[in-house]
Amino acid sequence: MSRATRWVARIGLAASSALAIVACSDETSEVAGGPQLAGAPQTAAVVSYAYSPAAEQSLRRDAGPARPGGTIVQALTRDFGTLNNLLRVNASEELLCRTYLFPPLLNLDPDTYELVPLIAAERPTIAADRLTYTWKLRPGVYWHRGDERGPVELTSADLEFSWKMLADPAVKAEKVRAALGPIASVKAIDRYTFVVTVKQPYFRVELEFGFNFPIMPAHLAAHDAAGFNADPLGRAPVGYGPYRLREWKTGEYLELERNPDWPLADQLPYPIERLRYRFVADATQFPLLFARGELSLCTVNDCARWESLKADAEMRELATFHEYFLPQWLYVMWNTRLPQFADARVRRALTMLYPRELVKEKVYAGHAVVLNAPGSVTYAGYDPSVPPLPFDPVAAMKLLDDAGFVDHDGDGVRDRDGVALRFVLLHPPTPVPAIATGNLWFQEQAAKAGVAVTPEAVDFQQMQAQLIEHRFEAVLQSWVGDPRDDDLFDRFHSSSYEAGMNHGGYSSPECDALLEQFRGEFDDAARLELGRAIYGLLGRDLPFTPLYNPQALALVSTKLQNVKMRRMGARWFDWWLKP
Repeated sequence: MSRATRWVARIGLAASSALAIVACSDETSEVAGGPQLAGAPQTAAVVSYAYSPAAEQSLRRDAGPARPGGTIVQALTRDFGTLNNLLRVNASEELLCRTYLFPPLLNLDPDTYELVPLIAAERPTIAADRLTYTWKLRPGVYWHRGDERGPVELTSADLEFSWKMLADPAVKAEKVRAALGPIASVKAIDRYTFVVTVKQPYFRVELEFGFNFPIMPAHLAAHDAAGFNADPLGRAPVGYGPYRLREWKTGEYLELERNPDWPLADQLPYPIERLRYRFVADATQFPLLFARGELSLCTVNDCARWESLKADAEMRELATFHEYFLPQWLYVMWNTRLPQFADARVRRALTMLYPRELVKEKVYAGHAVVLNAPGSVTYAGYDPSVPPLPFDPVAAMKLLDDAGFVDHDGDGVRDRDGVALRFVLLHPPTPVPAIATGNLWFQEQAAKAGVAVTPEAVDFQQMQAQLIEHRFEAVLQSWVGDPRDDDLFDRFHSSSYEAGMNHGGYSSPECDALLEQFRGEFDDAARLELGRAIYGLLGRDLPFTPLYNPQALALVSTKLQNVKMRRMGARWFDWWLKP
C-alpha cells in the first residue's frame, strides 16, 4: 500500500474534551489521544487522509496568510423549500440559515462544543431559580437590508417579534417550536437587553435558546400568522450573518456572497467570497462532478465507491479524504397506535428481522455503527457496551408467536384478531445504497417470517405531512440531532404526540417520568445516568428501530488551503482558496 499522511483529530465524548491532532502514516495503527468508544474506536476520531504533496499542503495549518476571494461549490440533492428562519424544516435549510444567514446568539466551538458568545455580547445571566435568563445583544450587527430610513440594526425587538411568531400555533414552525417548548416568554427590556422566562427549570435552556432560537427581521417580516407563513422572505431571505443571498435559481442553484459588513470577522473570518449550492438530484454524480472540478467539496454515499476513490491516482491529486461521525442516524419509526405495532414484542421481532450487521459490513463496508438505541454514538448518553439486538429470525418468529400473530387463514401472512401483519415502509427517494439494499433484504427476511413489507419511496414534503397527521404505518428516515446533548422529550414523551415530534405515538408513563426528570437535572453525571436509563427503556420498547450511525465521507479539493475537518464537520470559516 502506498504511503499516505493521515491527520487524526482525536475527540472525546465529553463537551470539554481537548482536541489534539497527530500525523501518522497508513502503516501506523497506533493513534495518540483521548478516550475511545469501546468496541468502536473510530467513532471518537475525525480522520483526514492526504495521498499527495498537494493534499498534504492543503491540510497544513501553517499554509500562510489567507487569500480572500473565490467561490466554493457544493451540491445538494434537492432545492431548499424555504429559508424563512422560523419555518425551515430539514437539515440543509437549518445549516444554511444557522451558519451563513442567521447565526445564533451563542455558537458552538466546532472542536470542543463549548458555548461561545456570537450575536450575544456575552453568555446570559441566569437567575438562582433558573427560570429567568437575561441576555445582551452585541451592538453593531446589521440586517442585510434595512428600510427607507437606511441600515437597520439587530435589536431586542427582533427577538421579541420572533418569539411572538414562534409562539403562535398558526405559524407553521413545528420543527423549530418543538425544541423551545419550555420557553414561556421573551421580552425586550431595552435596545440590546431582553429576558427569557421558562416554564420550569431545564438544563438545556442556554443551549436551546442560544444555539437554536431563530431570529427574523421585525422591520421586514409579516406580523400575522397567515402573512408570515407565506412571507416572500422565505424565498428572498434577509439575514445578518457572514453571507447574504446573491441569487436563487429554483431547481438549479443558490448562491451566497460574503457580507462585507460582517462584524465578527475576528472570530469567523470567512475569506471565501461566494458559496454556491448546486441542486443535483442524483447524489451518485457528486464524485464525478468533483473530479471535473465542478464541486469544491462533496460527500460520498456509496462506501464501496469511496474505497475505490481513495485508491484512484487522479483523485489522490485532486482531493483530501475525510471520515467522521456526526449526530446523524437512521431509524424505522413504528406507528405504535396501530394494532399491528402496539405490542413491543412485535417491534422487537421486526428489529431482529432487519439485517443491520449485514448492511453495515456489505453495504457500508464498515463505515457505520449499528445502534443499540435511538440516538447517535456521539451523544454522551449512548452506551457502546450494550450490544444491539442481533439479526435472529428464529427468535423473531417466536416473539411474533408469543404476541399472537400467527397465520390463521393460511395466506402466508401472520395475523391477529383479523389484523394482518402487512405494512408499507415509507422512505425518502434517495440513492443511498444502504437504504435501498437494507429495505430489500428486510423485505425478504420478513416475508420468510410471515410479515409482508412493501417499501415505498415518498417525497419529503409528503412524508412530513403524513407524519404530522399520523397517516403512516412505518417510516424509515434519518435524524440530525444537536451535537452536544440530545433531549428525547419531543420525540418520545406522550405529550408530544399531537403538537410535537412523537409522530409514532409512543406512550410510557415510566419513560415520561424519566424524560421529565432528565430535563430538570443540572448535574451532568446524574443526567448521564438518566440518559442511559432512557436509552435502555427505549431499547427495550423500541418505538423506533435504530439502524445505523454512518460515517460522513467527504472529499475536499486540494485547491482549498488550511483545511481542517472539525468535530461538527466541514466548518470552513478559516479555509481559503489558493490562486
